[in-house]
Amino acid sequence: MRLAWKRKSKAMKIAHDDLVKAALEILEGAGENPESANIVASILVSADLRGISTHGVNLLRMIVKRAEAGMLSLPTNVSIVSDDKATAVLDGGDGLGQLCAYRAMNLAIEKAKLFGLGMVAMRNTNNVGALGYYVHLAASKGMAGIMMTNGNPSMAPFGGIEPFLGTNPVAFGVPSASGMPVMLDMSSSVVARGKIRMAALKGEKIPFDWALDPEGKPTDDPKKAIDGCLLPMGGPKGSGLAIIVDIFAGILSGARYSRDLKSFHELEGPTGVGAMCIAIDVARFMPLERFAGLVHQYGANIKTCKRRDGVDEILLPGEVEL
Repeated sequence: MRLAWKRKSKAMKIAHDDLVKAALEILEGAGENPESANIVASILVSADLRGISTHGVNLLRMIVKRAEAGMLSLPTNVSIVSDDKATAVLDGGDGLGQLCAYRAMNLAIEKAKLFGLGMVAMRNTNNVGALGYYVHLAASKGMAGIMMTNGNPSMAPFGGIEPFLGTNPVAFGVPSASGMPVMLDMSSSVVARGKIRMAALKGEKIPFDWALDPEGKPTDDPKKAIDGCLLPMGGPKGSGLAIIVDIFAGILSGARYSRDLKSFHELEGPTGVGAMCIAIDVARFMPLERFAGLVHQYGANIKTCKRRDGVDEILLPGEVEL
C-alpha cells in the first residue's frame, strides 16, 4: 500500500482516539500486524500529547518511507537472543523500535518482580521514540525505570567539529504519591536533532549554540546544522554522557555504535540501533508507599525554594510534559 503525504501549512486539531486510529491504519497499511500497530500508534500519540511532536506521529512519514524502500522489516519480529534470570537480550528484527522497546521494558519489569532488578538489552532495532514513555511505564508498575538508546553520528565530541556521537538520550522515572511520576528524559546534545529538523521544515532560525556548520563554525541555519553537527549539552558533560550511553546501549547490547549506525531519517540501510531498559523493584529497598510518599514530599519541598524573578513555579523533571 503506497501512502501519499500532503504537508499542511496550518495546525490541525484532532481528537485523541481519531489520531490513534489514523496512526494505526497507517502502520497496518505499511505492513505491521494489528496488535503491534495498536501498541506503536498509542506510543506515538502519547509523545504528541506530551508536546514532543518530533517523536510522535511525525515519525510515521519515515516509517512508511523506510517500509516502502525495504529498509524496515514489517511486521516486526522481536526475538529473544538470550534470557538468564535478571537479564535478557532482544533482537528487534530491524522492525519498529517502539514495539521492541515496549516489550523490552515490560520484560525488565517482570524480571524485577522476580529478582529485584531487570536489565534487558535491545539490538538490531530502530528509532524507539520518546524514552519517557517506557520509564513512565515502569514507574506505573511501582518500579524505578531507566532507559538509554544510541543513534547515528550527529554530535561532535567535546572539542571536536565533526559528528562522531549520537544525541544518545537517557531517561529515568520513579513513582510518586502525587500520582505523577518524577521523570527525566533528555538527550546528551544541547537539543534533540528532531527540533532542528522541525525548524528546517518551518523555515525558522536556531540559536547559535545548538550546532556547527560543515566547516565547524556556529550556525543559526538548521539546514547547515543538519549537514554539520550538534554540540554536546554542557560541553564535556554531555559528551561524556553520550559516550557512556553508546557503550551501554551499543557495545554492551551487541548493537551497532558510533559511525556504524545509520540515520532513521535517511534511506541509508538498517539503522542498527541499540538500547538498554532497566527496571528496579522499589519494594526491595523500602515499602513502595513510603518511597512514593517521600518522593512526593521531596518534590513539594523543591517547589518551596525561593524563585528567580519572572519564575512562577519551579517544575520537577517531566512535569511540563505530563
